[in-house]
Amino acid sequence: MRHRRNVKACRLVSAGLVFLLVFAAAGFAGQDNDLKKALVSGWRMWRDLQADLNALTFTVGAGYYGDASSGRELNKLDINASLAKSGYPNDLKFDFASSIQLKNSGVKTDYLENVTSLLLSYEHLFTSYFKAYGFVERFTDTYLSIQQRYETGVGVKGEFEIGLTEMGRKKIKDVIEFGKTAAEGRAQNMAGGEDLTSALAVDEGQIRDTVIALEKKYAFLAVGLACTTLAEIERASIDLPDGSSRLIDPRRRFRVALRPSLTLRPSEGLSIKWQTYYKMPAFGPTHVIAFDGTMRYDMRTDTFVTIKYDLPKSPAWARRVSLLIDYKYFFDNVPPFVRGVISAASQHNSLAFKIQAEL
Repeated sequence: MRHRRNVKACRLVSAGLVFLLVFAAAGFAGQDNDLKKALVSGWRMWRDLQADLNALTFTVGAGYYGDASSGRELNKLDINASLAKSGYPNDLKFDFASSIQLKNSGVKTDYLENVTSLLLSYEHLFTSYFKAYGFVERFTDTYLSIQQRYETGVGVKGEFEIGLTEMGRKKIKDVIEFGKTAAEGRAQNMAGGEDLTSALAVDEGQIRDTVIALEKKYAFLAVGLACTTLAEIERASIDLPDGSSRLIDPRRRFRVALRPSLTLRPSEGLSIKWQTYYKMPAFGPTHVIAFDGTMRYDMRTDTFVTIKYDLPKSPAWARRVSLLIDYKYFFDNVPPFVRGVISAASQHNSLAFKIQAEL
């Protein structure tokens, strides 16, 4: 009798152990499935984010105003276009901007390109706060009598970010969570389909680089200072009082430029950017003769301020549509001149309202 009771007890214990093992296995299988789902979902978020951060983008913008009175017309068009290939830690960009004026006096129609800029630039980020860059630029400005100016240079920039926008915080949180999930999957030697394999291949270095890229893109405040060494070749054309024009012999200069900059994103979709180039003489005379016969410091400043608002909803054909206010200020302490006759203007202000689309 006692033997039968012992056998029955052993059977009950064995059944209980089997039940516990099956229950535990089911729990582990459930956790495994949850982890796989989290990895696949995280991978799709990661894939879309990388496509956005590393996209080849084309941006075009335009602003227009016109006046007409008694048979006379004045039309002005401001246009800009940009082709950019971004991807941490490299950025390659080609920018074009032009201000075109069409004036009809009732007798004849005059066409004039007031200001035109072509810029090719490349940047490489060494750390989250230090980058190097190079550029080539062609610039014209009829208000300052600059027929052609070519600049090429290299430089370094330090930039620090303070705070994040709400969108930036959310994206960085999602990236960090995905990185932890991928590390957990690798620790468990998990295997599966193509999406799961791709998710497990995302390592800590890729997560870190993406977080840095997001911190820069969505910083609440970014403050920077750049130092550039550049070579400049300029040719001026000055309109004389008799209606003719005089070409000034080309001048070559070497300069060192300091460029403080500030970017503020006070709310989602709104950004305010400011930067000023202080271009100072280098490797040669620092003072030259001006139109009035005095010796002046051969310095020039270029200031750019852009206020941009991204519309909450964009059409299907564009990634983003924005409204812009562009302000530019150019100053030359020693503008070109014809001795004893006339001097070119030393300052030029420009204000434009534009609509811009990123494709």
